[in-house]
Amino acid sequence: MSGKAKVEAIETDRCNKCGLCLSVCPVYGRERQESLSPRAKVQLIKHYAEQDLESSPELRQIVSQCLMCGSCSAGCPSGVNHASLFQHMRSAMVEDFGQGWQKKALYHFLTHEQQMELAARFAHVGQRATLDKLFRDFKLGNIPIKSMPRFNDRPFRETMSAVIEPRGEKCGTVLYFTGCATNYVFGDIGRAVVKVLTRMGYRVEIPAGQVCCGLPMALQGSSAMARKNILKNIDLFGRNDVMAVITDCATCGSAFGSEYVPILKELGEDTSRAETLAAKVKDISLFLWENRSELEPHFAAKDNLLKVTYHAPCHLRNHQGVLGEVERLLAILPGVEYLRTPDFDACCGGGGTFFYDHPEISKQIVDRKVSNARDSGADLWLTGCPGCQINLAGNLKDDDLLQVLHPVQIVAAVLDP
Repeated sequence: MSGKAKVEAIETDRCNKCGLCLSVCPVYGRERQESLSPRAKVQLIKHYAEQDLESSPELRQIVSQCLMCGSCSAGCPSGVNHASLFQHMRSAMVEDFGQGWQKKALYHFLTHEQQMELAARFAHVGQRATLDKLFRDFKLGNIPIKSMPRFNDRPFRETMSAVIEPRGEKCGTVLYFTGCATNYVFGDIGRAVVKVLTRMGYRVEIPAGQVCCGLPMALQGSSAMARKNILKNIDLFGRNDVMAVITDCATCGSAFGSEYVPILKELGEDTSRAETLAAKVKDISLFLWENRSELEPHFAAKDNLLKVTYHAPCHLRNHQGVLGEVERLLAILPGVEYLRTPDFDACCGGGGTFFYDHPEISKQIVDRKVSNARDSGADLWLTGCPGCQINLAGNLKDDDLLQVLHPVQIVAAVLDP
């Protein structure tokens, strides 16, 4: 029971068992099992920390059945920080039972950038050659291999200059954290970010040497493994001489903006530079809305009406507090009609590796969102999280007309040449 040391000091008594978290928990909403509710998990953690509950495979399974979406914390009247509790408990379970080889392999690549790049290049060649045909009927969780996104021909950062000067009069300098997804898979998103920012008049710097934000490891209870990545990114981005640090991934933005400080504090590290970084980080959609006066003059007249709907990523909505700003941004775009779905702000069921670890639950959650998106009549389904994009697009059918994109790609499309 070595993991108990990690959770014995955690405050669990704030939970008054009111049950409000049940109404917002996507896992409980599908399974209707009290043991899977946030309040039940808090009580299990309490008893585990007080050493009257033993480690077991059943306990580990219950703890793992959480999307880490943050909806329970966001709506908790007692201020329980469920995410912190669950991260500590996952860490304890890793100590007690170890980590599966699949996640060990994933985290190895995420903490070794050169090997990650080599693996991405190999995957790109494999996708173009025979892997799709050989594994056509194989699935990752509930997503068919054939529906997974294509890897970039070359890493995005390799195709861009370290500094991109603005078009027209300069109004400031921003740093751009591309994240793993844009660098290796969604290069078109990165090009859209650069196009929009430079058209607005911003000088864009893309620091060399940036690495995975580290949050995938931390959320699964491996904060110590993320330490090296966190400190490296803080060295590169914790600067006072720029207007903002731009992210295009909701998870990466949450890492920089709200997770680095508590993680480093737990690891006994100085947090002053992490606090400097947190004050500068901005999701690209939020940055565009807040600086729309520099964006709107570059809108081009559009004759064709494009209908779009939107999925709000949990890490953007619950962890960064960004929701209405994205919808308002979409509403001012020329030639664009925004159609809100009734569950636009509900979790998609992806949850990092959740769609792989618990495909049945994930599938039930995402199918409802897919159905509502289809019914909206939209041409495009927008979301600011690559994990959500993979999950949403991967669960569409071959004959679906919906295309899943990042909001910044639509902004880039409505700008003048």
